[in-house]
Amino acid sequence: MADAGELEHFAEVIEGNESIKWELAMEYEIKSLQKNKTWSLTKLPEGKKVLQNMQAYRLKEEPNDIKRYKARLVVKGFQQKHGIDFT
Repeated sequence: MADAGELEHFAEVIEGNESIKWELAMEYEIKSLQKNKTWSLTKLPEGKKVLQNMQAYRLKEEPNDIKRYKARLVVKGFQQKHGIDFT
């Protein structure tokens, strides 16, 4: 586990004793993205590459000793090239 409650790898999350809670956190993240219409599946334009993404996991401990399992889907935007992929 990385510092500050962050997990680095999917295997760490899914093979641990709390895998069900992490699965629910991942499901919640996907549903939230769909609900907020922040993404949609589309055909990749010819000659373009797909940006890689990753899931970031964080275990937050609230003051009342409640643990919150958070999973975030993030795009590795550093793969974009100025003038090619964006203005």
